[in-house]
Amino acid sequence: MDPIEVIFNPESVAVVGASNDLTKWGAGIFARVLNSPSVKRLYPVNIHQPVVQGVKAYPSLRDLPEPVDFVAIVIPYPDVPKVIDDCVALGVKTALIITAGLGETGEEGVRLEREIVSKAQQGGMRMVGPNCMGHFNGINGFSTLRMSFPMERGEIGVISQSGGFAMHILMCGMEMGTFFSKFVSVGNEADLHFEDFLAYLARDPDTKVITGYIEGLRKGREFFRLAKEITKKKPIVVVKVGRTPAGAKAARSHTSAIAGSDIVYDAAFKQSGVLRVDTVEELFDVASALLKQPLPRGNRVGILTTGGGFGCVTSDACERLGLKVAPLSPETIEKLNKILPDRWPHSNPVDTVATGMMNATYDCIWPLMEDPNLDTLLIIGGIGMSMMFPRFSANNLKEVMKQADNPQSIVDFAQQMFSQRQKEELLGLDKLFQYMEKYKKPVIVSTHVTDLTRQSPVFEKLKKNGIMMYPTPERAAAVAARLVEYSRYVNEW
Repeated sequence: MDPIEVIFNPESVAVVGASNDLTKWGAGIFARVLNSPSVKRLYPVNIHQPVVQGVKAYPSLRDLPEPVDFVAIVIPYPDVPKVIDDCVALGVKTALIITAGLGETGEEGVRLEREIVSKAQQGGMRMVGPNCMGHFNGINGFSTLRMSFPMERGEIGVISQSGGFAMHILMCGMEMGTFFSKFVSVGNEADLHFEDFLAYLARDPDTKVITGYIEGLRKGREFFRLAKEITKKKPIVVVKVGRTPAGAKAARSHTSAIAGSDIVYDAAFKQSGVLRVDTVEELFDVASALLKQPLPRGNRVGILTTGGGFGCVTSDACERLGLKVAPLSPETIEKLNKILPDRWPHSNPVDTVATGMMNATYDCIWPLMEDPNLDTLLIIGGIGMSMMFPRFSANNLKEVMKQADNPQSIVDFAQQMFSQRQKEELLGLDKLFQYMEKYKKPVIVSTHVTDLTRQSPVFEKLKKNGIMMYPTPERAAAVAARLVEYSRYVNEW
């Protein structure tokens, strides 16, 4: 069986260093494994404590009643070689080493790390780490993270060369409404490398988009060989740090990675179809869009806004990123003339000039989607306006109710109005999704998102259908540009 498959789907697990002391890594990791529904048999290993978190503990791996599929090692680095000896003696095939203080620390650490790898290889065992944060399977709920993390099923795979920063990556994704199929922190890559997990996620049916945090590739040729094959079928989006000398130096001291020439990396990413982004926010902006948005057939964008300033900002952002703010067809202008007052600018960007905002926005979408001059539509404001009404009502109705003879009737009327607006918007979204499918055009939305809007059925419907709500026009434009970049590579136009 594929060892990486075992790492993500073990039936029997031992945690060496499992603890009752909640301040220790071994306590958090054992708690996560203990709560993993897919694990059938779990054994805590602790030489000092007979019971760990209510489960019978064993002083060593050799005392377990059976060989296990997978071992998580959370003990000080001088003791790791002995545990590897035990794993090999028992025929354990996979392990993950959380322990730091090895290859990233200097010559003695490198020597000890090589000793560990040599022992494992002689016994036919494969390892993740050392100096890593853990991993999880978002499909079956198995996790070796120290901290609790929502295990909602997702379609984005994450490979990270950072441990601590990886938690930031996961939290950013979750805050944006993104969830994951698989995650692994590869650490020092003493045995299994970034490329091994890249190949695994490429064939994983649960992973639709692969993302990565890279400090430096130890097997660069293999990465780009694999990437060139994978990206024709499945997108790869990465953050590659080390653009500056200071960043490259930090990467080398962190996980002993060699950052390499940034110019060479940039060229190789482009040639192999890998989308390189600069921030974690953009990583998930782009990955989320690639999950369900159609790929554009060109770089011509239409911009629909609720105000002229938004159109200016978005146009600048698009042009800087190589997108063309295309002229509208005469037919489209004629259709928009029937919707908007004479003062609208009669050009792209289309400013609805605050005409009923939500209703005008949806009415304008249909001719823009039909326009053969446009490949992508950016909507800045307008979408999601019905989510804002309850917030406005809380502020506006207080003063009105003070003056009203029958304040309850006003509240009832307002609630009916808000409910009707929401129903209208949900119907508008159904039509929008049909247009996206019919015309094969992505729709990128930018609007302000609050905790209130996240609770709305409109927000949920947008997210379910692959439309995220980006907080700024610049982020929306960046997503559009990445979709164009990937489409140009895949479709060779």
